[in-house]
This record gives sequence, C-alpha cells and structure tokens, in this order.
Amino acid sequence: MKKLLLLLLLFAGTLQYGCFNRCDVDCVNPPQPLWFKVVDKVTNNNLISSGVYVKDSIKIFYFEESIKKFVNVQFVGPVGENDIIQANIGIYQPLGQLNTYYLYLNQFDTDTILVRYVKQSDGCCTSYPLDSIAINGKYVNVDNVDYSFIIQK
Repeated sequence: MKKLLLLLLLFAGTLQYGCFNRCDVDCVNPPQPLWFKVVDKVTNNNLISSGVYVKDSIKIFYFEESIKKFVNVQFVGPVGENDIIQANIGIYQPLGQLNTYYLYLNQFDTDTILVRYVKQSDGCCTSYPLDSIAINGKYVNVDNVDYSFIIQK
C-alpha cells in the first residue's frame, strides 16, 4: 500500500510538472497601445502641434450595441511636443475580429479606424499582436522614427 501511495504521489507530481508547469512562467502580453500622428499631406507638419486640432477635443470612441463608449486617449512624443495620440484600443472589443473605432478630431473631422488583434500562444506565453489596421478604408503608413500610424489630412 505504501508503494502504491508513493507511486501515485510521484505520478501526480510528474503530471503536474509536465503538464501544468512546463514553462515555469505564466505570462500574458496584452495588446500594445497604438500611436497615431495627424499630419498635413503636403507639408507633413503635425496638425496637433500646429494647433489645427486641439488636444482637448480629440477623442476615440466605439459603439457597443448602440451605446457610445470612449477609449482613454493620451498624448505622447518627444519632450515638449506630446503631439502623438496614444490609445490602447486593443483591450476594449473582442479579439480576432475586425473592430471599428472612430477618431474624433473636431466637429468636422472624424476618421474610421478598423483594427484586428489576434491571439498567439507558444504554449507558455500568450500575446495579442496587431493583425491588421486601416484608417478610412486605406492602408496606413508608419513613421519610421517613432512607429506611429500616420493619418494624412
């Protein structure tokens, strides 16, 4: 009986280590925030830092059924410039499907942002990388210095 109990305990310990703790970590990397830079399509000047769009009026929202919900927006950038819109929109709607958000710049200018995040797992860690993004139905260019998505006006 002692041998059977010892054998069962050894088997249970091996099973737990092999199946439940094979990586010694349980990690989840949530969707990363996205950065948006609004620029003039001719001069490439940032339209937030030049005052065309006012930070206080800029919002990102989506609809859950028929209810408008707002996303937390912050402004980031080089010291003293904070003219890049940052929003962690990947945490608000279901993953794996195309989700629609709206970037409200002022009463005359609202852009449509379509994004899809997917779930990836290597058996130890799970991450949620950005799978696709389009703004106003078009491919989005990325700034090669700060990696923000460029919205041209």
